Amino acid sequence: RSQVHAIWKTVSSRSVFQPMAFVYLFNVVQFGNAAWSQYLYTVLEFSTAQLNSILVISEVLLFVGVVAYKQYMRGWSWRNVYWMVIIANCFFSVLQIMLIRGANRAMGIGDFWFALGDEAMVEFAAGVQFLPCTIMMVHLCPKGSEGVSYAMFTTMNNVALNLSSMLSTSLLGIWDVSKETMMEGDLSGLVKLTILTTCMQTSGCLFLPLLPKYKRDLEALVDLGHSRRAGIIFLTILGVSMLCMITTSFLNILAPG
Repeated sequence: RSQVHAIWKTVSSRSVFQPMAFVYLFNVVQFGNAAWSQYLYTVLEFSTAQLNSILVISEVLLFVGVVAYKQYMRGWSWRNVYWMVIIANCFFSVLQIMLIRGANRAMGIGDFWFALGDEAMVEFAAGVQFLPCTIMMVHLCPKGSEGVSYAMFTTMNNVALNLSSMLSTSLLGIWDVSKETMMEGDLSGLVKLTILTTCMQTSGCLFLPLLPKYKRDLEALVDLGHSRRAGIIFLTILGVSMLCMITTSFLNILAPG
């Protein structure tokens, strides 16, 4: 009972539901281009070894991004870190369109190396963004319920990312980005999808005012009190999102497609 009371007091606090609202909303709009891997494999004819190389190097750069933040950006405002990630994402999205249009070949850069640089640097930016979010969630945990609270916060973060992935797949029906269409040379749908997902990802900047700039700003939110309505909304969104993810997972197994 004391644990449940502590959790309720936590989620109804302005110092918790405001920054976690940012985390959820920002992650939900990070729509990915679900047709991109198919494009690399079908149109550019990347081998499975090349695709795996991109994946491995990208994961390494993700770790490097975490280390870079720890070593050089700890004193930065959390908002500035996210601004940097948003701007970097826009830049690399432009590079994706250049790759689709073949502009890299005019510059003498091969498709693989151009795609590798693009994918790897996006993961590097994600690594830079990861640590301030984690640090913030650690500071949100109340004494005595650290484990349960942190698990709840990371669950909120993860279900938002999974929901974003699911919504990204639903965008495939807007334009024709099928394998057959891309093999015929019609990449207009892929370009439009790339632009749309970039706009959705960039819209995360609209939620930055919800994010405290520094730890001291996070602590200052405690003085703004509690909201029963906000606590109910927090738990409802968390519960519905988890139910949605579980349902989708079972449907993918029982009724694929």
